[in-house]
Amino acid sequence: MIGRSVLLVALGLGVAQAKPVDYAGYTFENFVTEFNKVYEVEEFTMRYNLFEDSLKAIRTHNSEYTKGAHTWWMSMNHLADSTEEELKRLRGHKKGAGWSFPTSVDNTQLSAEQLPASVDWRDVNGSSKVTPVKNQGGCGSCWAFSATESVESAYAIASGKLLELAPQTYVSCLKNPAQCGGTGGCEGAIAELAFNFSKTKGIALAADFPYTGSDSKCKQYTSAVKVGGYVKLPPNDGNALATALATKGPISISIAAGGIGWQLYGGGVMTGCKNTDVDHAVQAVGYGKDGSKSYWLVRNSWGPGWGEKGYIRLNRDMDSTIMTDSKPGDGNGCKGGPSSIKVAGECGLLSDSSYPTDVTAAVTEVVV
Repeated sequence: MIGRSVLLVALGLGVAQAKPVDYAGYTFENFVTEFNKVYEVEEFTMRYNLFEDSLKAIRTHNSEYTKGAHTWWMSMNHLADSTEEELKRLRGHKKGAGWSFPTSVDNTQLSAEQLPASVDWRDVNGSSKVTPVKNQGGCGSCWAFSATESVESAYAIASGKLLELAPQTYVSCLKNPAQCGGTGGCEGAIAELAFNFSKTKGIALAADFPYTGSDSKCKQYTSAVKVGGYVKLPPNDGNALATALATKGPISISIAAGGIGWQLYGGGVMTGCKNTDVDHAVQAVGYGKDGSKSYWLVRNSWGPGWGEKGYIRLNRDMDSTIMTDSKPGDGNGCKGGPSSIKVAGECGLLSDSSYPTDVTAAVTEVVV
């Protein structure tokens, strides 16, 4: 557990203020070259049409942005030619139903006066407590990346050492019989299962268990870090998340990431997320304010070329707005749970939040 002294050092680092691009004259050939795309002959027309749809959406949205209609803009990225099925796989949660299994809840609350104005764990007195942004590829392993990132951060805060750990440990070796958030591996699971797995099995270094982006077979590995347990935050409570970010560290969260906005997000503070199907796992690393707009700072696992160098800022004005997710099994739900749940926050980001506890270096041991 990190003490209150963290409040003094985890203060905000300004997000680079890039500007939207008009993309006038930008062509499919430009896109193919920029993102090193290679297609089979039979898919070329499909990819071209998807690109054209994305380009039109970007130019329309950014034109509206320049007129003050939006607080965020879109950018061309490697996902611009993706099918909806490919994007669904990327979000990583597919099957199951209901809410995840119960565990201890952190009800700590600090008042607005006690909380720092901003928090950014990428820069704490000149030292980062988060590793570089990763790319999960076409595997639905967002949950494994979210969990790995939070274990990395918790270990860095506790030990002063920032290690690159291996999400492939969870993808290949973790079992998911209750079908929480999916059926396991690239077919989805939840961060809490990964935290539980790390209590007994630990997690390997990234260099020792390289990421394959596939359901590769579990192999013998050396555990580098272990977790004592995990804690959930009260659902749909913005103050609880802000308190945890200020006093504990980065937090694994679940979010509704469907729609063209997430696909092509380029920068700014995203507002107006109409999707309530929580289906993606990410990591909250802070919060702050851009002019008059308050935001949550969220790290994604779609590569540093997406969004603001792999991050997205989400509007905090929706924190108290309650919505219904009628497909909880697409996110962190388990088989046999309720058919709907209440979610709050922009894109439902307050619906399910957790963090690992007592993260320590593992005694050198080989795990089978």
